[in-house]
Amino acid sequence: MRGPMLALPVLFVLAQIAQAQDAVPTIVIEGLTSEPQATDPEVAQAADSEPVAPWLVPLRPMVETATPGPLFRMQGQHARAEFRLFLPPGGLDGTLTLAQRSSIDVLPEGSQLVVRLNGEEIGQFTPRQFGALGAITMPLGPSARAGDNLVSIEAQHRHRIYCGADAEFDLWTEFDLTQSGLALPGEAMGTDAASFVAALTAQAATGRPIEIRAPEPPDAPVLSALAQALGRPLPDEALPIALRKPWSGGDGPAYARVTLLPSDTDRATIRRGGDGALVLVLEHRAGEAARAALVDEVLAEAEILPAPSLPMVSPGRVVTVATLGAPDIITNDRYFERNVDFRLPDEWLLLASQKARMGLDYGFAGGLPEGAVLLVKVNGTTVRMLPLDRDAAPVKPRLEMRFPARLLHPGPNRLSFEAIIPGNPPDEPCPSTQGNLLQVLGSTELFVPPSPRMTMADMARDLAWVTPAGVQPATPEGLARTLPFMSAFHDASDGRPVQLTVTGLHDLDRVPMAEAGLTPRLLARTLLPSAVSRLVDDRPAAETDTPANALTPLGAAPGESTLPALVESNWFDRARAFMLATLEPALHGVRRLVRPGDGDLVEWLASRKGEAMIIAPGPGELWVVLGPEASPARVASALAVAQHSPEGPRGQVAVLGSDGRWSSWSQPGILPRLEEPISLSNVRSVVGNVASARPPMLLGGMLGLAWISAAIAIAFVLRTRGRGDR
Repeated sequence: MRGPMLALPVLFVLAQIAQAQDAVPTIVIEGLTSEPQATDPEVAQAADSEPVAPWLVPLRPMVETATPGPLFRMQGQHARAEFRLFLPPGGLDGTLTLAQRSSIDVLPEGSQLVVRLNGEEIGQFTPRQFGALGAITMPLGPSARAGDNLVSIEAQHRHRIYCGADAEFDLWTEFDLTQSGLALPGEAMGTDAASFVAALTAQAATGRPIEIRAPEPPDAPVLSALAQALGRPLPDEALPIALRKPWSGGDGPAYARVTLLPSDTDRATIRRGGDGALVLVLEHRAGEAARAALVDEVLAEAEILPAPSLPMVSPGRVVTVATLGAPDIITNDRYFERNVDFRLPDEWLLLASQKARMGLDYGFAGGLPEGAVLLVKVNGTTVRMLPLDRDAAPVKPRLEMRFPARLLHPGPNRLSFEAIIPGNPPDEPCPSTQGNLLQVLGSTELFVPPSPRMTMADMARDLAWVTPAGVQPATPEGLARTLPFMSAFHDASDGRPVQLTVTGLHDLDRVPMAEAGLTPRLLARTLLPSAVSRLVDDRPAAETDTPANALTPLGAAPGESTLPALVESNWFDRARAFMLATLEPALHGVRRLVRPGDGDLVEWLASRKGEAMIIAPGPGELWVVLGPEASPARVASALAVAQHSPEGPRGQVAVLGSDGRWSSWSQPGILPRLEEPISLSNVRSVVGNVASARPPMLLGGMLGLAWISAAIAIAFVLRTRGRGDR
């Protein structure tokens, strides 16, 4: 009876989640008002709507992770951030407003923030706002243009009391993105394409959906095409989209919406609604589907910034970090980190002992305190730690470094330079006139060895080829929550088709979990809030196999493996526990050697919580499961940015945390696939990749060769011995 009794709480929780998800207006199609309250379309657009307050066209951060909240923080002695700002033609003479505050540890007299628009400085200010937010305004200046603009903010902070790497983490200035941007009256917004796209960004920043109003729910292909057309001017961003009746009331003031209107012609125009919002009216002949291509033609007039891309590194050729977008790196920070991102071909793969090379040209100032180091990292793994407290020189002789090529991945990669320099003394402010402490020259070289054309099952490779046409809901009722994903992705010039299916916890029966090694309880426990996930735990606490006096490692998360109990009833139990605790690290290392990967999925998920999960059950197939607290638009933005970020999801299962960062799990023992004919020139690398992916195959092959060699030797000895006896 225990099984059915345990299933009841699970079904109850999932039913409540389904009801909660169906109640969110941004992800529901059903529940439309059946009786119209206005018959004239123009009246319907203004019915039950509040007047629009003074407009705020927001700053949109260009970051590689989903922003967890409205506050954007710039941290450290020196920091730089970039934002997009979509300006309407009527706002070019306006002022930029920044709602900001700084840490109390920032010394105003030694700190400054500089703001640039499209590379031209438009203002600077001293951080004196502590505690509550304060507004800083500055004119946009002559560099402003209608359409997409690039705003960059450079911060220089100085600590009031201390000096050192630790002290720099106390220095920050943060901005409230819901109150930062271009403020202008509603009448300054025209009915042109740039104004409408600016209105889209303003509407999305409020957190309220962009409504698509239609007398009857449009067909799924029309909604999909509309979402794609609305999202094309905003690369790497997802729009919250909802479907409404023309006469239904909104959730608050509206800045932009779309209305489908039966007519005697096919055309798309931008008009001003009765509530002041900009309305893109898509007319279509009665009885025929609306042509979303007309929306593309209208919005194509808006100027947008090019989509971000990473420089490609060709294996077998030497490149400099300057060609990767990082000229001479010079700093006087006590804590410094600079990332150099690049891309490798999708069919590059080396898993064995091959080495990549780096020729590091660097130098540092003399007299740095003891303990100063420079860390060189590849995709987060330190490959060299260089002391900076001895043998100083402005430019040292080139340092040749070799590191395992298996640290690199197909697709996006990251080379990092991280410096940690203690204060001297640490309990006094840093000198205001100190010179440069460290430099890494742009002539630093990187060499990636070539590889045969091989691929391995990895969601990062599939994610790079997701297009709007490949996004689909798990059920027809879930189409609305899928629209933000259709607006976030863009058409690729070439590549193989990849299908991305979006679903929620109430549709787990449609998710191919068995292929990934998941169960409904395991998935629900990861995505449900902590207070609820206890109801779907695998076993009651009374049935657990863990001894009552078992010790939990310091800092271990709930569900992680515990250390064996060190206090038992007799000396034999104590000796056994001690031996297990001593040998556990070695046994873990042997398991990782025999089965490369991230270990057992159940153990990996035990210490992780998230708001969404992405699963790759097979090549060209991705599933996104949204938790009850997940915003579809936020998850879609995180996936779109991950297409060109080294911090994106990888492997077969990935969890999006509440901080906007991905945790990834790779299944052990997956074999790579050769995409070219085998030959004498590539057989060594092919065998090395296969053996590294599945070491037992190498061990079995070596044992097999040993047995064959032994058999041949024995047969030879027996034959020669027989001849000698004659």
